[in-house]
Amino acid sequence: MLKALALCGVIVLGSARTAQAEWHFTPMAGFTMFGNTSLVDSEGATGKRHAHVGGSVALLGSGIFGAEVLTLWTPGFFEQGNLDPVDSSRAITGMANVVVTTPRRWTEYGLRPFVSGGFGLIHAHASGIDNVFPIDFNAAGFNIGGGAVGFLSDRTGLRFDFRYHSTLNRLSDEDVPSIGPVHLRYVTASIGIVFRR
Repeated sequence: MLKALALCGVIVLGSARTAQAEWHFTPMAGFTMFGNTSLVDSEGATGKRHAHVGGSVALLGSGIFGAEVLTLWTPGFFEQGNLDPVDSSRAITGMANVVVTTPRRWTEYGLRPFVSGGFGLIHAHASGIDNVFPIDFNAAGFNIGGGAVGFLSDRTGLRFDFRYHSTLNRLSDEDVPSIGPVHLRYVTASIGIVFRR
């Protein structure tokens, strides 16, 4: 699965128009919220708000199409407050996306809106003190979202991003504690500092 994700990222980034292209390197932070899953959530935490960190590497041309590789890591995804059942958990997405944005000449000195979406991997992990209902789950997933990028200088700017993540299909897996077919979905809101090269 990881090899397939890496290959998708290379293909998507390679498909972007390279004429007058610019790279955006963006560390991001924000919140994961509105989670919904059939995985056993003993603390009822997936629907709560959790802080996340991550980053994006994007290649944008002067036209409307681009590409990016995006990853977000949400620690404590299955944890809520000081409850005891879960002592370590996380949710991670790694996605290769196609980006559609306004032409650069239209928004050189303002916000450049974009939408993006693609496919990749979603990982969920949770372990309890007594190892009750341990979760270690990988599945193909997709994401779709949008936002805007605005530059404060020639090389540095801000990115605002709002995004929906979901497993691609409901899966039956006897090794994963789940109520019915396995699914996981959530929404992320992020802000990042863009370094343009």
